[in-house]
Amino acid sequence: MRPTGDSPRADGRPERIRVLHVDDDPEFAAQFAEGLEREDDRFETTIATTAREGLARLETDRIDCLVSEYDLVDIDGLALLERVRDRDERAPFVLCTDAGSEALASDAIAAGVTDYVQKETASGEFPVLANRLVNAVETARTQRHHERQRRAIETAREGISLLDPDGTFVYVNRAYAECFGYEPAELIGEHWELLYTDEDAATVHEEVLPTVRAEGYWHDESTGVRADGSRIVVDHTLSTTDRNGLICTLRDVTDHRDRKRDLERYETIVEALGDPVYTIDSDGRYAFVNDAYAEITGYAKADIVGKPVSFLLDEPSVERGTDVIRELLTSASGPSQQTYEITVETSDGTRIQCEDNVSLLPLEDGEYRGAAGVVRDITARKEREWELEQYETILETIPDEVYTLDANGRFTKVVPPIDCDRTVSGYKPEEQIGEHVSLVIDDDDIRTGEAIIAELLADDDRERGSYEITLRTKDGDRVPNENHLALLPMEDGEFRGTVGVLRDITERKERERTLKRQNERLESFANVVSHDLRNPLTVAQGQLSLVLEDRDDDRLETVAKAHDRMQGLIDDILTLAREEKPIAECEPIELAVFARRCWRYVETDGVGLETPTDAVVRVDTRRFERLLENLMRNAVEHGTARPDQRAQPTANGGEPIDVGVTVTVGDLPDGEGFFVEDDGPGIPSDERERVLESGYSTATQGTGFGLAIVDRIADSHGWSLTVAESDAGGARFEFRGVETRR
Repeated sequence: MRPTGDSPRADGRPERIRVLHVDDDPEFAAQFAEGLEREDDRFETTIATTAREGLARLETDRIDCLVSEYDLVDIDGLALLERVRDRDERAPFVLCTDAGSEALASDAIAAGVTDYVQKETASGEFPVLANRLVNAVETARTQRHHERQRRAIETAREGISLLDPDGTFVYVNRAYAECFGYEPAELIGEHWELLYTDEDAATVHEEVLPTVRAEGYWHDESTGVRADGSRIVVDHTLSTTDRNGLICTLRDVTDHRDRKRDLERYETIVEALGDPVYTIDSDGRYAFVNDAYAEITGYAKADIVGKPVSFLLDEPSVERGTDVIRELLTSASGPSQQTYEITVETSDGTRIQCEDNVSLLPLEDGEYRGAAGVVRDITARKEREWELEQYETILETIPDEVYTLDANGRFTKVVPPIDCDRTVSGYKPEEQIGEHVSLVIDDDDIRTGEAIIAELLADDDRERGSYEITLRTKDGDRVPNENHLALLPMEDGEFRGTVGVLRDITERKERERTLKRQNERLESFANVVSHDLRNPLTVAQGQLSLVLEDRDDDRLETVAKAHDRMQGLIDDILTLAREEKPIAECEPIELAVFARRCWRYVETDGVGLETPTDAVVRVDTRRFERLLENLMRNAVEHGTARPDQRAQPTANGGEPIDVGVTVTVGDLPDGEGFFVEDDGPGIPSDERERVLESGYSTATQGTGFGLAIVDRIADSHGWSLTVAESDAGGARFEFRGVETRR
């Protein structure tokens, strides 16, 4: 039987009342249907002549009420009632029969018929019968509606209860009772205060109930007490009924609130970490990024969320990430997270090297839901690794040995010179690791090193020190080395050891010994020249001077000039010998001022000077003075009068004179030095290298040592000298590698 609802029809009229009349007398059945429909047009009657046909109609048609004869051809009316009740306990069933008797009426009522009438009575009282059928159908419909409501309430996931005006539970569904750990029957008749602490009950009395009474509704979270004494947080709604009672609905949100609190806590932790954090969904799109992730990329969070990871990562990074997630998914017993490197491209196009620590989000029914990652910028670390690789490569390629010592003077690392598998002292590196430095260094050298270390520790501005040591080799030999020391970085202000570079100076020491012997021989030679040659020459010059007082002879003048030439040779040879010695100290001088001072000490008749420079150079003033004077004299000796030369002032500010040659001291274009040039006849290209040789001269009166001395002085300063042609065609001497400033 398919009962209808009680809602109005689409045309606005009340729902039809569908009656099934089971009677083997078709004529009466038709008369019965006509009488009902005449009384109320809501009636629609269907006729069945047998119980079997009636039961079949109940299965297929929507029937609101069943009217049946008692005497049917297949079964009687009460048996039909029993089968109808098996299908629907509340279906209205009216027994309308000719076989009327008190006993039958009693049996029918006992069997649960809705009503009992005799056909004779029914035929004459259709208005009464129609009204009784309408009441029976509407009652059944109301009961069904209430039953559906009750079932809905009972099966609802929300807790629902009804309270009378005194606050006593008159109804409680199972969900409501289970929220608080009770059976529904245990709460019926109890006051709602049973479910609250005294403090919370006072809040309900003072704040909640006045709001409900005034506004008819209240909704918020509240905290109750379960039967076991534990606390429960519920999403709570109260509303009033027509009879001044209360309808209460609630939902346990304890877990939800705890999850929300945990989520807030996790979000706070994620933001407080400072590291960029993200999650992606199963499609590889960003589902969440924190502020740090947005900051490192230069984008707003809203610009990232929803974008594929390729929005920020280059293709190799995406491929590596895909492989990592695939491995995590297929490795059930493997690690739950993996770390790999990615390249993030920021909003301004900068590429940042990062480390991504990625984990899978919890699976849902075995399905991949996405992943979460913590990203760290390792650009600085990669740069340090690169620098470290560079330093390690340098250490492995430099010709010197590098070592480190701990604070106790024990070797922690030894890198032999390039292409060597043994150290300078003949050990394999691993043989020295852990050994004290006294394995290869004498006590005196150790004490010197300790003193230098103490000085470095005491002076923050001093970074390194060096001294010479003698290494004892594994074979017992002794090898001189230059030991360059520096402190390892301090840790919490504590000394951690030193790093050193050893340079084998065996060849240098041999050169020094050879040079010392050469200098000793040169000094001996200079002494011979200075005393053994100068003394006889002085005697000869003195005797010649006496002879010249008595007679005038051209031949004697020739001898005098020869004596002067010999004197010049002796002076130049001594100068050359002394210029070989290293320079002890340099001082800054203004090049233009110094050049003009030298100019005053040179016989420069017919020669002018220009100094278009403001450079300051560091020089040995005594030697640099000789360098400039020699160049100026060279210009004087080799210059010739030029009719096109204009008049030049003298260096001391006197009247302008006609000059044949002009000497210029100026700056090189590249700023690495200076030049001295003239506009005389110049030096032929095939003689420019030879003019710097000792004894070479094109002048009949020259010694041939002037420019050689210039070359020696430049070399002693560490300068390079190039002979070239000036723009005017004269001689030009260029000095590079000069320490200058302006």
